[in-house]
Amino acid sequence: MGGSHESQYAQSEAASDLGAETTRVQLVLPAERVRMLDQLATEAGLATRKDLFNNALTLLNWAVREVRRGRVIASVDETTQRFTELHIPMLDAVAASAADKTTTRR
Repeated sequence: MGGSHESQYAQSEAASDLGAETTRVQLVLPAERVRMLDQLATEAGLATRKDLFNNALTLLNWAVREVRRGRVIASVDETTQRFTELHIPMLDAVAASAADKTTTRR
């Protein structure tokens, strides 16, 4: 699955941040969310929270583009060929907006 095109996109998107103008972003999170962030970063072998944020942003950006195209974001169990669709409010809103635009154009 996956394909090199998607991984090349993620790498080029991350590389495009180099040398770009930067802005500091500060988040206030409950301690349990910070522990979750740190656990995810450790599990993924990421050195910083910035690395984790950049990876998460790349994934979210990809998911939004796919949903705009009318595609479903899902996890597939390759053994059983069953899938579980991801539903989060943000992606559901993007899907609804894309559907509205398609209906309006007709």
